[in-house]
Amino acid sequence: MEKQYYEKAAKWRAFLQSYFQNKVDERKEFVKQQADFILAKKAELHFTTDFSARDKNKQAIFTHLKTVFPEKPTTGSLEETHFEVLDNGAILLNDLPDIMVEQQKKERFKLLENDGFFLRFLKFFKIIAFFISRIPFHFLNLFRKNKRPLRYWNHEVRLKKLIDKHLAIDFINCLSNLEDSLQKEFLAALETVKDYEKNYNIDEAEANVLAFDQFFAENFRHSIKNAIDEWYEKSLASITEEYELDGTVELKKRHLSEGRLSKEKSKALKKWQRIHHQWNNTAYALFEDWRSELELSALQAFIQAGTSDLSTNIEDWQKKIRHNYLQEIDQFLLEAQSNFEFDREEEASELRKKITQVNYQTKKQLDQGLLQKLQDTLSKNSLLNQLDRLEHQINERIDQLANQYVVTKNNQFNIPLADSDLSYISNYELLSFEIEPKLNEKLEDLKSKVFQKMGELLILVGDIDEMVSYMLSTASNALDEEQKELEALKIISEGFQRAHNKSEESKDRLSEIILLCVENLRKISQSLIDELQKLKENENVSALKIRINKAKAFQKSEAFTVKVADEAIRVFNISKAYTLQAYQRANDIRMQLNKRFLSSTIVNEPNRDVSDFLNESNTIIDKLPVIYKRLYAIEPLNDIVLFEGRELEINRLATAFQAWEKGKYASVLLTGEKWSGLTSLINYGIKQLKLPYTPVRMALAGNNPEPDAICNKLSQLIGLEETSDPEEIIKYLNEGNKRVIILEDLQKVFLRVLYGQRALSVLVEIITATQKNIFWIASMSVYTFNYLERSLKMSAFFSYHIPLSPISSESISQLIIKRNRISGFKIEFEASEKDLNDKKFNRLDEKEKQLYLKERFFKELNAFAKSNISMALMYWLLSTKEVSGQSIVIKNFKKPDLSFLSSLQSDRIFVLLALIMHDGLTERQIASVLSIDLQKIKFLVLEMTEDGILTYQNNIYMVNTLVYRNAVQLLKARNMIVGKS
Repeated sequence: MEKQYYEKAAKWRAFLQSYFQNKVDERKEFVKQQADFILAKKAELHFTTDFSARDKNKQAIFTHLKTVFPEKPTTGSLEETHFEVLDNGAILLNDLPDIMVEQQKKERFKLLENDGFFLRFLKFFKIIAFFISRIPFHFLNLFRKNKRPLRYWNHEVRLKKLIDKHLAIDFINCLSNLEDSLQKEFLAALETVKDYEKNYNIDEAEANVLAFDQFFAENFRHSIKNAIDEWYEKSLASITEEYELDGTVELKKRHLSEGRLSKEKSKALKKWQRIHHQWNNTAYALFEDWRSELELSALQAFIQAGTSDLSTNIEDWQKKIRHNYLQEIDQFLLEAQSNFEFDREEEASELRKKITQVNYQTKKQLDQGLLQKLQDTLSKNSLLNQLDRLEHQINERIDQLANQYVVTKNNQFNIPLADSDLSYISNYELLSFEIEPKLNEKLEDLKSKVFQKMGELLILVGDIDEMVSYMLSTASNALDEEQKELEALKIISEGFQRAHNKSEESKDRLSEIILLCVENLRKISQSLIDELQKLKENENVSALKIRINKAKAFQKSEAFTVKVADEAIRVFNISKAYTLQAYQRANDIRMQLNKRFLSSTIVNEPNRDVSDFLNESNTIIDKLPVIYKRLYAIEPLNDIVLFEGRELEINRLATAFQAWEKGKYASVLLTGEKWSGLTSLINYGIKQLKLPYTPVRMALAGNNPEPDAICNKLSQLIGLEETSDPEEIIKYLNEGNKRVIILEDLQKVFLRVLYGQRALSVLVEIITATQKNIFWIASMSVYTFNYLERSLKMSAFFSYHIPLSPISSESISQLIIKRNRISGFKIEFEASEKDLNDKKFNRLDEKEKQLYLKERFFKELNAFAKSNISMALMYWLLSTKEVSGQSIVIKNFKKPDLSFLSSLQSDRIFVLLALIMHDGLTERQIASVLSIDLQKIKFLVLEMTEDGILTYQNNIYMVNTLVYRNAVQLLKARNMIVGKS
């Protein structure tokens, strides 16, 4: 071979050395970037033990690593991965001639020791042929003065193919070995970074720098260099050897044939591609394992942060209860007792006076003051709500987990992994199917225990004032009967001591509740964290898969049972609907005939049983535990965890706000039925929108149609000096800062009398004149809106009219179940006597029975409530048979027969119309709206209240919640109101 070809080969070697040293540096730099990022994140946690910060830290690392090997690698080609190598090799080959003609070496005409039998045979004839061919040369050479040297035959060297075989194809095989070396060191370095992030503290690093050079040390660089040199020398020796043999009998022609070279190249490429792909699998699996562990670690920190914060809040709540109430109660008892520490010779009359005075103070300050506030605070379910919020947040976080991660069978990342060595595991499935139900069960159990303890504490606290009052009454009686002052003082002293003891017992019970919460939270948290830790150590992939499949199978069987039951119920409901429709038609015909031919003087009044039930409904509810009643209190929601549905309305509210921020007119009017959740929707919407302005809001009341009244109220609300001039209000709002104003219950601004809409008209004028600078949100009863729509075209004054759509029975069910979940009690639906005698029902197992009873109950509930949330809650409370142990029993609630409403006299129906239209009125306002004598109205509302049709609350008369639905249907049937019900 000529020197220039050696020089080209040497340049090729130098290029490869430089190229792969750069690859080493690239990998080193990549690892260093990850290490620097981890070091920075570890440094952030150096001086903090805040679990919330740890959670955010882990999530930040997780987010960063999602950009590194984010997808499972596809099979890459050598051309894509090492284009420069192939390109440079192609240049080398292009500069070479295809064929070189060289004189054969002398050894090609000799029999060599290592020649085989067949080659010796061929060489023998070659030597003879060459000797014969050179006879003329030797003969002529005898006569030449200057002897010519013997020239051997020429041979054609296929130089380009020879170089391609040894410097290109053989290098691809060498490249596979280099890939092994590079990837092993690369992944070993990444594993070190991963272990560092997971296990080590920043204090163990010096100057926040790890010596990552150790991962790519000089000896590794030399090993790469030596590997290339070794390949080069070996290839060059082979080229030199075959260069002399090609074109002779010693090297078969097919050795460098196109087919053979192509086959060898294809084989080498497949080998490299397989190894490259498998190492990519290993790298991807390493990052997947790292991401999975980070996600679970972040969840662990999130749980620790949540339970730690909750424990702190619970202890703060305890301190608040102790400081604001229990200590004040103790102080009151001491001060009250000190009133009786006077001279024993003081007369009985003075002592009796003291007893009367302290008894009055007890009623006012203790019974109606401290104890009432304490009971209200305890019954607001603060602890239960916080426990439920934690459960909700953890479940929500679990739902956000990734669907699947790649894991390896042996959890090792130092060998190339085939596709078959990779498995897929879902953190979400493992947690949601197996761990989450256990967590929920433990939290439900804890909430149940807290619920019971809180109930006991409420009773205990409630005994204190009764104990003091009874003691004072007894002491007073002792004075009246025997005039024994010392005996009375003794009764008082012992009574106060018992009250003090009861107060101390209350503190102990409160501490017991707090300890119960904190200890159980710690255990639950630790148990969950331990479970998550086990998932991070996924050495047995098969076992994990079995666990997931088992949990999935169980859930599918449950889902199938529910589906079959739902389908059966659906078919039954369709059949029942057709039957009821036919029955209703027949009944309507009968009613029309009755009305036509029977005397109109026969009036169907409410029977005693119905009126007793309506009047006693509150008594029925009052018998339930205080805390349980608070769960289902008919009041607006402030806790977004309990909110359900209303996605469409929230989206439209968000659209309106976005339009207003862009400078468009976007006042909003929300309409819905009374008790349908308008205020709760506004509360939830404000939190969801995350308004940049603090809203001011006012719930309107009074039904005063005078414009001055609404102007005065509005000016007070916005911080303007009280004025009755709407122009001043408009000017003030338009010249001031942008703000959000919420006005609830616009139906309370008018009376359906002559000039009764003046206040509403002024309010609408203010809203329309200022909606560029003010984002107005107003709410109104749907029946009032429909009346005003016809008279005032109410919707024209608001850019967005958002009517509340009906809530599905599933949402109603979920809403009630969510509230019950706070208590931690298990719901048990009671079977009716008819159910117990039903053979099909008795063939069901206990779970299927409860499923059937639950479906039936909530169907009846929604049929009664018709998307009215408050009525659904009332129905639920009236259906609660008992609360005991760890469960509540829900009975089959029979709605009272309210058909008598359809036969009410006209004056009573008009009273219902007025009250539903105005959302409650005073007697005088009813008389004004109906143009009926006030005295007659007094008799009417008194009679209707006694019958349970009306209730008297906050100085106004309202339609009883239980009658409301039927009253609305009656008024709609008579075309007296319009609107969805």
